[in-house]
Amino acid sequence: MKNILILFTILLSSCADTITTKNLSVTQSIPEVWKYSISESSEVTGKWWEAFQDTILNKVYTEFNSNSPDLKSIVSRLEMARQAYKINIAPRFPAASLGLSGSSRQQNLTAFGLSEDFFGGGQNGEPSSDSGNGVTSFSSNNFGLNLSMQWEIDIWRKIFNQSRAAEKDYESVSHDLSYLSFSMQVQLAKLYYSAAEAYNQYDLAIETLENITELADMVSARYEKGLRSSLDVRLTQSSVSSSKALLENRRQVYIALVRRLEAMLGKYPDGSYLISKDLPSALPDIPASMPAEILNRRPDIRSSLAKAQAASYRSAESLSSFFPGVTLTSSVGTSSSELKDILNEDYQIWSQGLNIGLPIFQGGRLVANKKMSEEVKNVAEQDLIKTIINAFSEVEQTLFSEQSNKVLLESYADAAKQAEAAYKLSRERYDSGLVDLIAVLDSQQRWFQARSQVLLAKKTKIDTRLNLILALGGDLK
Repeated sequence: MKNILILFTILLSSCADTITTKNLSVTQSIPEVWKYSISESSEVTGKWWEAFQDTILNKVYTEFNSNSPDLKSIVSRLEMARQAYKINIAPRFPAASLGLSGSSRQQNLTAFGLSEDFFGGGQNGEPSSDSGNGVTSFSSNNFGLNLSMQWEIDIWRKIFNQSRAAEKDYESVSHDLSYLSFSMQVQLAKLYYSAAEAYNQYDLAIETLENITELADMVSARYEKGLRSSLDVRLTQSSVSSSKALLENRRQVYIALVRRLEAMLGKYPDGSYLISKDLPSALPDIPASMPAEILNRRPDIRSSLAKAQAASYRSAESLSSFFPGVTLTSSVGTSSSELKDILNEDYQIWSQGLNIGLPIFQGGRLVANKKMSEEVKNVAEQDLIKTIINAFSEVEQTLFSEQSNKVLLESYADAAKQAEAAYKLSRERYDSGLVDLIAVLDSQQRWFQARSQVLLAKKTKIDTRLNLILALGGDLK
């Protein structure tokens, strides 16, 4: 009988190669070069933030990597995914269990009309009578030690496809968490330089307040001498009050950004963290590489690919559900009424078997599951294509923004230069009585706004460069 079972297993195994995963039907044209480009430069390593040459920023990332609750959560989630993967691939191996059992039983026989004489001194139990009340009872003990094993023969590659799908699930989660971690690093740099820009805006507001206060004091002094009207005094005082309100607003923005930064670093957000107050005048140039390179570099693309592969394996797995399942079972152990005999081979009990299960009627569940798995596979493939297209779009848009930001920054810088000259000229003409105070205040406001736009343009340029680092996959080596 044993030889027959083995032969049947071999015959079934010969058909297993027909149940395999299908190739992903994902095709996407990829250009050889980007439409826009930036200057080539030295390579940027995985610690890309070091290219900004900001010692305080480097310190921020050291604290972030050590103390960030978000990063620690990612590490734990990755470990959870790894353990889930181990659970899902466990069916590849035989399952074995060891059991130790013991029981004691006593039953009243008198109620059944039986007496001690009926058993004649049975061997597994000892009937006894209580001379006090005439009750006859039967007691028995049983102890056992058992080792059992069970193993499903992967004839149709069902378990193989399950394991491969689980592996790809783990890869997908790993890439997702990697992309999340990378995105948080980029967000941290953006927040850091947002705080730096906010401080510069705050500092500009201080300078503007000092400037308008100086003008107001001058006008008030000349008003007392009868050289200026009360209208000029009120206009300058109004500008001073507005500048104070703007100064407070800029201070609040700066403190709020610093507190957000502290929270990301796992610190109490009291707004006291010291950052660099200077925006970098020169940014690290990043080679944009070739479009095809980001397919292997970007974690989100690799995650989508893993999801599509997992769906393909599950589609193949669903087909194997239509075929019989074969499970080998075996057990060996001992059973005795005495605990001391539990290791005695004379009391040994063993068994082995082969179970074959073939689904006959499942109410359409298997067909529906197969069709659903195929559609899941199709969705995953389209999601992969969408992810690739979005990645290309992000790079192209960011490279375009790089070109645009350069023009905008130059224009704002020139506007600030011209606004400064206009303000100084209006002050001179006001002192000479050639223009009224409105012209001075207007030119002063234009100068302030132009300088503020320059700061914002510098921050936008930094954000765009950070977006490019993110779009290209980050770990540029």
